Amino acid sequence: MPTKPEPDIQAPRFCIGFMKRLPLLLLLLIPFCQELRAQSLSDTLKIKEVRVVSKHLQKKEEAGLIRSDVDSIAMIKALNATLSELISENTPIFIKTYGRGALATASFRGTAPSHTQVEWNGISLNSPMLGMVDFSTIPVYFIDKVSILHGSGSLTEKSGALGGTINLQSDVDWSNHFSGSVLSGVGSYQSYDEFFQVKAGNRKIQSKTKAFLSQSANDFTYRNKFIATIDPKTGEYIYPKQRNKNADYRNYGILQEIYFRPNDKDVISGHYWYQHNSRSIPQLMTNETSGDGGVNRQTDQIHRAVAEWNHYSDKTTLKVSSGLNFDKMNYWLRANVNGTSGQVVVDSWSNAKSWFNKALFTYRENQDFSATAGIDADRYQVSSQNYAPLANNYGYHKTRLESSVHLQVSKKFGKRFTSTFLIRQDFYDSQAAPIMPLLGLEYKLSAKGNLYLKGNVARNYHQPSLNDLYYIPGGNPDLKPEEGYTGDLGLTWEKSYTHLHLYTTLSAYTSKIDNWIIWLPTNKGYWEPSNMKKVDASGLEYQLSLEGNEGPWHWHLNGNYAYTRSINRDNPVNWADQSIGKQLPFIPKHSANLSANLSRQGYHLTYQWNYYSERYTTTSNEKTTSLDYLYPYFMNDLFAGKDWNWKTYRLGVEFKIFNLFNEEYRTVLQRPMPRRNYSLLVRFDF
Repeated sequence: MPTKPEPDIQAPRFCIGFMKRLPLLLLLLIPFCQELRAQSLSDTLKIKEVRVVSKHLQKKEEAGLIRSDVDSIAMIKALNATLSELISENTPIFIKTYGRGALATASFRGTAPSHTQVEWNGISLNSPMLGMVDFSTIPVYFIDKVSILHGSGSLTEKSGALGGTINLQSDVDWSNHFSGSVLSGVGSYQSYDEFFQVKAGNRKIQSKTKAFLSQSANDFTYRNKFIATIDPKTGEYIYPKQRNKNADYRNYGILQEIYFRPNDKDVISGHYWYQHNSRSIPQLMTNETSGDGGVNRQTDQIHRAVAEWNHYSDKTTLKVSSGLNFDKMNYWLRANVNGTSGQVVVDSWSNAKSWFNKALFTYRENQDFSATAGIDADRYQVSSQNYAPLANNYGYHKTRLESSVHLQVSKKFGKRFTSTFLIRQDFYDSQAAPIMPLLGLEYKLSAKGNLYLKGNVARNYHQPSLNDLYYIPGGNPDLKPEEGYTGDLGLTWEKSYTHLHLYTTLSAYTSKIDNWIIWLPTNKGYWEPSNMKKVDASGLEYQLSLEGNEGPWHWHLNGNYAYTRSINRDNPVNWADQSIGKQLPFIPKHSANLSANLSRQGYHLTYQWNYYSERYTTTSNEKTTSLDYLYPYFMNDLFAGKDWNWKTYRLGVEFKIFNLFNEEYRTVLQRPMPRRNYSLLVRFDF
């Protein structure tokens, strides 16, 4: 069949103008409108009071750092979703997803997926082989809190997070005696979700058990604009309507947590997380193979465990933890070989075993001074092997030891000025990494209000992943570690009125990274990683949170905007190299999201809006054909529901509409995304 470059895919005309401008204007104008409106209110006007908790608790240890927390309302709305959806809809982080239920990776501040560290209760979830995290495999239901350290701030947790760190945390309610929750969902494309939770205990011991099952045929239909036939009468291209075949997935898991408090000074906890993921990987839109050719599947079995002891005294805190992360993955691919379909050409097995150990001691002389010393010792063991009968067995087996020591001193000077200084030294096997310092400064500009000016600068260092070094074929053992400097400058403003609470922050950042690792195609028939001399990543981040009451109505607004410039500053490879000074592939310059929630007497309505500008698919940023870039798109979702309360029981029903305006879009080249689809959720709390 003849092929034709794909024509423009754009949002429907009736919503482009409105949706393109209104949410961005709201993000920028609402704080000022609310300030003027609040000033015009009469002092005697009686409005229902809003109970709020300050988002900016000025911790000495975070002076000058950019930190954000995912709102609790957003967490509740995303209980049946994955971390990829929660992060993309509620933070300035860009999530690159290969489709519904498929691989989803992060680009934080224009960096690579391996530059975003994800930690769960103190242990890293990043794969030691790939260096990154698949956000589509992490259920929000298993997470109690999500906090994010942007840029340099990640150095307080661990090195290597050139973009930032996402912390996934568990929480305990010592006042709980017995409670539970059941959540069931059914959606388009034969999608089914089941979630269960039960908590029991007293003031000494608490137990929390969670389990989930999520599965879908994921067989939505789409117009394939990469394959076409020609109408013999008109000469126009006719695009076939196809089904997203071999895209099913089935994930299930269980989480068990135990907390023990023998006295007022000690807390001991244990966490165990088992998960099984199985999914087919759909073919590209250009694939015309019939039968079993090109069918592939991936299965993961994951065991994670953490034991932690916290000891508190009047002036000191000691935290000791040890954790394991075992990941066993099998990937196989069938293809047509010599006219025979369904031949297994890839049967890859990978085992990654990680052991984490951490000790953290904090001394607080008073509210104005603290010092923290920490030590980490981690061990990674990886075994990767391909057992395909039609290919030579190949793979690698490697072990890496990583350790780190750091010291942090934080000090308040008077009522307005706070500073923190950290120095970190890492070791990889027998090699010492460069010393990494961090300096953060924060100044309270307004004596009466919460207006802060903050800034920081740090050096960071990122070791290549084991696949970067040893993958067969293509691994490059001569790769240099990535290293560079990062700086932030920001303003944070928080204001509480009788009827509302406002929190907003604007920050600018810049990163100068040397030896950036990138995988590129070669004339050998496979891809290889190499070092780019320099990449400059800079941009702006804006966050807004508003919450308040209007009579019986309660409303909440949360928005994020990111401007990202991630530029190749390397020397040209040859005379034809056009990548210098260009944006790195698949990173949008502009991205934004807005979530609005309105509730009254158990009824609630939520509107979710996301926007991404165009993303280039080549290092030269060409726009000759539609294969060279992905068009900008808007995504609109609408949720409506009702809760009924009776004594200690609650029943909730919620109906969700995704892709409200039925937009035709893609987030990755040649990977289709579903049109308008639906989900119905029923939740029972006891």
